Amino acid sequence: MKPRSVLVGAIAFVLVAVGLSIPSETPVAAQTSAAACPTPGRPTVKILTVGDSITSGATMTESVTAGYRKELGWLLDQSCVPHEFVVAAVGGVTCNYWSSRMADLVTTHRPDLILLNCGTNNNLSNATSAQITAFERTYRALFDTALDLDPDVVMYPSWVQYSAGHGTDGCTTPPGPSPAWLPDSEAKVNDAIYRSMLVIDEYGDRVPTWIDYQSIPESYLDQCGVHPTPGGYDVMGRLAYNTIAPRLGVPPAALPCGLVGRRPGVSVGEWIPCDRMNLN
Repeated sequence: MKPRSVLVGAIAFVLVAVGLSIPSETPVAAQTSAAACPTPGRPTVKILTVGDSITSGATMTESVTAGYRKELGWLLDQSCVPHEFVVAAVGGVTCNYWSSRMADLVTTHRPDLILLNCGTNNNLSNATSAQITAFERTYRALFDTALDLDPDVVMYPSWVQYSAGHGTDGCTTPPGPSPAWLPDSEAKVNDAIYRSMLVIDEYGDRVPTWIDYQSIPESYLDQCGVHPTPGGYDVMGRLAYNTIAPRLGVPPAALPCGLVGRRPGVSVGEWIPCDRMNLN
């Protein structure tokens, strides 16, 4: 096990959001080192990314450079933060899928950050109060499992992005147009995630905040209205980076304008069109 006390803030980070295709479920690990940095010897931060096809990225594989990891890794390199990604992504799965797997992921990989992105595939559109309560318990159990097994882990859950709903006839992204229930379901999923976070008082700063992926407007989604475009994944990477930046002691990254989306308890907002900044 690598020394963890020397890490800035002993970080670990949990994200949440899911997609709809099926890559291998075997985690893949690889290391990305920042070059020509003024602070050689800084400990490597191990980042476990867990989720579905949105976590896998457009390649629908467990590539450490796919999806939001490409931009997140680049930003960490620029900030001289040595890091290693471990990818556990299975398209189409719900948060329930990871309930029986979280313990093994934590004990096997001993991550400093856990990026858990699940909830998109949990259909709560017509859920009863009992079913919503069950989802909250499942989601909270993901916290409990990881935090109980590793006292150094800090978790940052994320609200799932707000999808566009049914895709157009020209949608070519597998496995086809998004289901009609998705927008209504995502609203309830995000509310449930928000409530599950509010009751984790015993962990204090180990669940300090969340990543607001639902602030990504529909213009950053593909024709199905579910998976991010390449630019959307860049935004995801920057939102993730900015959330963990304070613990890492690094400056935040610039974001494009127009990032306004649904918040728990409120309706879907309109975003103001503007020129997108170059994120490359």
